[in-house]
Amino acid sequence: MSDPSVELLAQQLHDLTGNCLIVADENWDNAPWTTIAQSGHAQRILRSNRYEIAQAAAGVGLSTEFNDFDFSDLEAASFDTVLFRVSKERAVSHHIINQASVLLKPGGTLMLTGEKTEGLKTYTRHASKLFGDSCQPQKLGNYYLSRLAKFSDNQAPLEDKNYLALRPIASPENLPLQSKPGIFGWNKIDQGSALLINQLPQFVQSFGGDNPPQSLLDLGCGYGFLSCAAAQLNFAQITATDNNAAALRACQTNFEALEIDGRVIAGDAGSQIEERFDAIICNPPFHQGFNIDSQLTEKFLSASKRLLAPRGRVLFVVNNFIALEKKAQDYFPRIREVARSGSFKLIMASFKD
Repeated sequence: MSDPSVELLAQQLHDLTGNCLIVADENWDNAPWTTIAQSGHAQRILRSNRYEIAQAAAGVGLSTEFNDFDFSDLEAASFDTVLFRVSKERAVSHHIINQASVLLKPGGTLMLTGEKTEGLKTYTRHASKLFGDSCQPQKLGNYYLSRLAKFSDNQAPLEDKNYLALRPIASPENLPLQSKPGIFGWNKIDQGSALLINQLPQFVQSFGGDNPPQSLLDLGCGYGFLSCAAAQLNFAQITATDNNAAALRACQTNFEALEIDGRVIAGDAGSQIEERFDAIICNPPFHQGFNIDSQLTEKFLSASKRLLAPRGRVLFVVNNFIALEKKAQDYFPRIREVARSGSFKLIMASFKD
């Protein structure tokens, strides 16, 4: 099911002409791509920071680029319209609004959609000041649409935490890691990841001293904390993959800083990887609050089964309330909990003991 705010933007394309920039983050999963590609007469360009969304857009013929919302290659004042469904992260939304003020022609329009609880009215108020407009959001059911015309370009930009820049973060392993806004948990090491790394030596030992794992896959790597910490255990080959452009850029930077001879690969739950690995580690985004994304859970479990070597083992860290053990039974014959701390537990799965 597609996001209603995204569908609301897609409906606006019917009446648009000129050059249109579509900015698509994770909210555009399952978007009505045929409508987006064919409705109206606007010349449309799409930028997305999510690999699978960029692939879906390109698949219907849209001019698409996958990157971390870097618009520096686009000409200033060259677009008639920018379409943006507000992001879950304020820094991302502020960055896009700031960039829209640069990319729009005088009199061009920024169309914002979202729910009241997502701050759509606040974003509209701040963007109105930046644009020199006095827009009021239009309520359409439970969602809002704002049309902001650009009349000014001399106001101070919104605070976006210097969105594009990588910056150092603290690490319990004393690793010189960098991260940035736009990555889940970008400015901290979450308790689940810390638990996994603390148990990783025991995980390696479970293979037996005579045949330790040689290859490691970090599935959903984020900025690479798990991979970078695991590199201390002398894996011969480390591969990290994620669907988030910001995460991939940060992870690659961290690999280079630590001189890790590893690969960083864009993909949707390892979709662009064919080889199999002795060990897979994963701190997956299976939930928001207490709502569990069953489709995403099955995607990561299926990917792990496909990418795990016959003698391999996969180690998941999840919240205690997620019954991963039960779902994993459809993919692996051997499943057991190996550690628990606070709100998290570690689940190990394999094809054989």
